[in-house]
Amino acid sequence: MTDFSMALVLPNDLLTYYQGKPLVLKDCYWYEGPITLQALPYGGIQSVFHYHLIIYTKNGFLACDCVEYDGITMSSKEFIERHPNLVNQVLPN
Repeated sequence: MTDFSMALVLPNDLLTYYQGKPLVLKDCYWYEGPITLQALPYGGIQSVFHYHLIIYTKNGFLACDCVEYDGITMSSKEFIERHPNLVNQVLPN
């Protein structure tokens, strides 16, 4: 499982959990766009701006364009539309 409080190396698939089910973050990259100012712990979902899943990590902000959730591969947009309350959720380390 990914520890967001440690330095991450990209590109790699990152394993975490959401609502008790496996969530694999795919096609990850360092995000350098606009963010909101709420303070979240490492692993916190900072934003879903333009359908990018943006997560706070020790290295900065990570984004991904594709996920595998509960064994189903989908775009970040599909995942965000299926789970509209992602912002401010904290993914476990």
